[in-house]
Amino acid sequence: MPARRALSAFSPGVERRVYLLLLDDENRLMLCGGCCSAWTVPQIPVDVDTDFRTAATRFLSERFQIRNPRYGSLYGIHRTSERDCWERDRPTVSRVFVVRIDVADSDSFLEMSSMHTRWNSADLISHRREISPEGVILFAAGYYDGWLPDGPVSLY
Repeated sequence: MPARRALSAFSPGVERRVYLLLLDDENRLMLCGGCCSAWTVPQIPVDVDTDFRTAATRFLSERFQIRNPRYGSLYGIHRTSERDCWERDRPTVSRVFVVRIDVADSDSFLEMSSMHTRWNSADLISHRREISPEGVILFAAGYYDGWLPDGPVSLY
């Protein structure tokens, strides 16, 4: 069996993407509904020569006027292989950031578009089949309820 090629965030043909879990101080998740026939968390493509956090910070500032995002110390990186790609027809390196925002920023998020919403844990569970990517509900509900992560999360 041939050795599997390691997937790098800098490999040619690899898509790089950031998913932003924007949680306000009232534990509501911000969602966009303008694409994919579903609600989704804000997501952005990232150029190969740009750091994930730099791209996320720039996007939050330019698109949502969030100037000082508070990133959770917990983040994840999802890598798809060419063979297993569930999202597109090519490998994707995805970084997920938890970003705490205040209620004023969450109000501004809603005012930007009628295709934006914010849902609490009960709303997320009741709309679970309408939200992508899969796993967002489990993560957000676990974060709200305090069982994820197993320990404190610092914001920086």
